[in-house]
Amino acid sequence: MKLRILTLSAILIASGVAPSHAATVTDKIVVNKKTVVTYSLANSVTLNPNGCEEVYIKYTIDNSYNFPNAYVMFGLYSAENNEAQSIYVQPGNGKNGQGKDAWVGDKEMIFCGKAKSYVNEYGDKVTAPAFSKGKYTFSARFTILKPKLSTTQSKKIAFTVK
Repeated sequence: MKLRILTLSAILIASGVAPSHAATVTDKIVVNKKTVVTYSLANSVTLNPNGCEEVYIKYTIDNSYNFPNAYVMFGLYSAENNEAQSIYVQPGNGKNGQGKDAWVGDKEMIFCGKAKSYVNEYGDKVTAPAFSKGKYTFSARFTILKPKLSTTQSKKIAFTVK
């Protein structure tokens, strides 16, 4: 656990977010008394008025699940600001129709002080909108499509954009 926290701290320092401003939150999703997803992230980000900041979500998914039968969505929303952002993890080894995301890895959420265009990890050109400062709610959802559709949500985590 200490290694995960140190790794996350190093990532936050490299991305320009000082760990003294953000606490690391770790949570898990349990299905049928089995932990299927564990993740951790910083609970806040300070906007750069001229650029973007990244928040990395470190995750571990039980390797008995793979895409297209299961996936994880990490989401952040604010009803007050009418803003939301989500990213998906499609676990697998990239073969035979499985997902291309590793069962253990990290995903990034990008927060910009002003809108910015960039090329994402899949090679698509996207525009990251300017994010509003305020309080947001972060959660993860683990969805199993086969053999029977079910979605399990993590606890909701308070997230602050400063």
